[in-house]
Amino acid sequence: MASIEEVQSFLLGLPGGQITLALVVFVVSAFVLYYAAILLIALFKKVSSKTKTTLDDILADKVRRPLKLISIVVAAFLASGAAYPDAVLAGHSTVEIFKVLLMLCAIILIDAVVDGLLIWYGKEIAPRTSSKFDDEVFPLFRKVARVLIYVLGILIILSELGVEIAPLIAGLGIAGLAVALALQDTLGNFFAGVYMLADKPIRPNDYIRIDGTEVEGSVVEVGWRSTKILTLANNYVFVPNSKVAQSIIINYYSPESRLGYVMDFTASYDDEPGKVVEALLEAAKEVEKRTGKITSGGGVTWARPDTFGESAINYKVGVQVPTYVDKYAVKGEMVKEVYTQFRKSGITIPFPTRTVYLKGDMDTGKGKEIRIKKGRGA
Repeated sequence: MASIEEVQSFLLGLPGGQITLALVVFVVSAFVLYYAAILLIALFKKVSSKTKTTLDDILADKVRRPLKLISIVVAAFLASGAAYPDAVLAGHSTVEIFKVLLMLCAIILIDAVVDGLLIWYGKEIAPRTSSKFDDEVFPLFRKVARVLIYVLGILIILSELGVEIAPLIAGLGIAGLAVALALQDTLGNFFAGVYMLADKPIRPNDYIRIDGTEVEGSVVEVGWRSTKILTLANNYVFVPNSKVAQSIIINYYSPESRLGYVMDFTASYDDEPGKVVEALLEAAKEVEKRTGKITSGGGVTWARPDTFGESAINYKVGVQVPTYVDKYAVKGEMVKEVYTQFRKSGITIPFPTRTVYLKGDMDTGKGKEIRIKKGRGA
């Protein structure tokens, strides 16, 4: 059996010499290491398939690419050591260069493992907790963790290369302060978003209104910079987090989505109030049966006279609707049903009227009364 030295001498004797040797060593080493990594992952997945947790399966998928990358870097190191053992690049030997490359591969591997752990936590652990804080903050924490891994890894690599990182860190601190001053609004929005995720005045799918503005709709997402709101007109409104955090927010889904809704109706002074109330309650009952948009009608729905108007008695009807937007459908159905019930019961919906007295002849003292009717046909 030929020794390694004999194989090396044979390859150096081929056309291309050292280049041929490097290519052959690289291809063979990469092939062996690559399939060894694949075999190792396959064995790991086979064992992990018998466990109840998905952590090992996630880790097996996440480390696949870093292990392949490491096999290529190691193959390149073996090839360069066999063909160019004394090579120097930019004042650094191949051993030093590949040491840095392997450190970079290690950073990528650590990032993959940490990301796999965070993904597993988000899928298996976070949904089991009673608090939704980790569900909402988790995506942000995952991104920050990955950035920190690469920053720390690069600083370690620079230190290995002989770069003084203390002045660099100090410079980064000064630069960070300058960037923070330049990005005050952006950072303010970012921390306001973190505050809202922690304090939870609003959550995705909540229907809200920001007081003092015309912004009203369902919360889609609380992002790094802004809160995305979907209006009833099917448009997105992006409100800076800092503005949302500083505003008075009416959350129509807190403490629950069900809410009370009060409607106004009128009836003639000639109609007995008890009869009108009965007709209004019957209208609400029919709307509840027909639409299902009125909840717990039996014990919650109410109707009563409210005030004496100029030409009619004003009545109020209170119901509970499943969500804020359901009140629009309920109001439309109630108008139709109240009209039907009033006609069935002989209740009059009066037109607005005004009675004007004109001063008559001063000598006779006789006046004249004119009744002005406003409305249809007036």
